[in-house]
Amino acid sequence: MLGKLIKYDLKSAAKIFVLLHAMYLFICIAARLFYMNRLDFKDVTEPLVLSLILLFSLLTLLISALMIFTEMQVAFRFYRSLFSREGYLSWTLPVSGPQHLWARIISGYILMAADLIIIAAGILLLVTGNNVTTAYSMVSDDLTNELGLSIGTFALILFVICLVSGICSVVMIYFSVAVGQLFPSHRVLGAIAAYFITSTVMQVLSVILMFLFGCFPGYMTYTLQGSAMADYLFRLIAVSLVLMLITTIAQYIATHYIMKKKINLL
Repeated sequence: MLGKLIKYDLKSAAKIFVLLHAMYLFICIAARLFYMNRLDFKDVTEPLVLSLILLFSLLTLLISALMIFTEMQVAFRFYRSLFSREGYLSWTLPVSGPQHLWARIISGYILMAADLIIIAAGILLLVTGNNVTTAYSMVSDDLTNELGLSIGTFALILFVICLVSGICSVVMIYFSVAVGQLFPSHRVLGAIAAYFITSTVMQVLSVILMFLFGCFPGYMTYTLQGSAMADYLFRLIAVSLVLMLITTIAQYIATHYIMKKKINLL
């Protein structure tokens, strides 16, 4: 039954998800063929720099829109399947509360991970042309000395962290939606408020932990190079992962409690 719930959730979200991400890949392919492949980095001019800034600014906006859409889709499916009128049917199935929750966590994470993988694929399409890689090879040694690790290794670590944090994002979204159901007259507003309050609290905790573990960005951070910079980055990553783990467990427990004790269907 768990597999059927996951399959049903993914099937409900598939059409528009595939359509929008296919459009994103099409835009990246077109940008690669008609713009990136035609750039000459041997002659770096101001118009070239400005055009690159414009391209990647637009790409950033597009990626942000895709990520927000995916998060909204995950939140909407969770709300609709468990807390709206459709929830009456869901709760009559021979499935326990934890199974309902885990089915949505798994399906939500699959969407978030697919979103991240497709976004990364689009970026790779843009930056793996021969002209780009040749230009990068000229500065790769300097960047490696600055970071203490290659840009490829850094990008891979960042990608893995984003994949892991996807689980935390899904649980936080579900926690916010569940908290919103505690306010029958303002469910959506309550969920949005819970999301932003939770995000703010996590940011404050992150700052506090960075101070405690001596990895808060400051003047000395900008002077770090090589292995010292790599050590700083790994400490920062470790603090972030510990905070995400603790808050995700707490939010999962709270969401499970609300679903078990405080559920109030429309």
